[in-house]
Amino acid sequence: MGRRKNQWLCADLLMGILIGKGLFLTITGKLYEGDWQKGFRHGFGVLSKKLPNGIFSLEYRGDWVRGKPEGAGWRYFDNGDVYFGFWKRGYRDGYGKMWYSDGTLYVGYWERNKKHGLGMFVQINGNRYEGNWEDDLRHGLGRFYHMHTGQLQEGCWVRGVCVRSKMSDIIIRQFCDLPTEYPIPMETLRNSRKILEESEVWLKQRIGEVDNNLKHCIDKM
Repeated sequence: MGRRKNQWLCADLLMGILIGKGLFLTITGKLYEGDWQKGFRHGFGVLSKKLPNGIFSLEYRGDWVRGKPEGAGWRYFDNGDVYFGFWKRGYRDGYGKMWYSDGTLYVGYWERNKKHGLGMFVQINGNRYEGNWEDDLRHGLGRFYHMHTGQLQEGCWVRGVCVRSKMSDIIIRQFCDLPTEYPIPMETLRNSRKILEESEVWLKQRIGEVDNNLKHCIDKM
């Protein structure tokens, strides 16, 4: 049997190099339909993959630069996740939205396929985090809305862990699924600022034992 080869289904060629518009089917079953430049996918195009039943399933639709997704585009993942937003050199990079197959949602900024910068993550039960991200983790100032109990948590996160925060009731607390039995009382402590400054985290900051990112975060609060 002869060796299988990539197939040009329909293409414009210039001295053997694909230009303009064309269809290209690879030996792995990937079908590209769209713009080409100097032999690269370049411009607008659609990439599909062939399933065992012979049907082609959409994988990516959007902008390309020299063979990789770059610009705006839709990406359809095998597990059911869907992304729409900006790309750079084949990575999710810039502003975008990700609809996860488990029902959660992220809207915000990305860097090399990871949540990075300002963004909002909404859980299935309606709880959501709004704030800073780094390396796919909550990191920096943020707000977490506990919509099932009707409370708002505002504070500082480091590598996905909230290290300092304050809690307050949201205005619709009594209409939530599992509202707290009693509202959070108003602050009545005297010298509350002094008590805070004597806390362990604050003291560590003063003697230089706190990570610089955390120190910057605390100073902003």
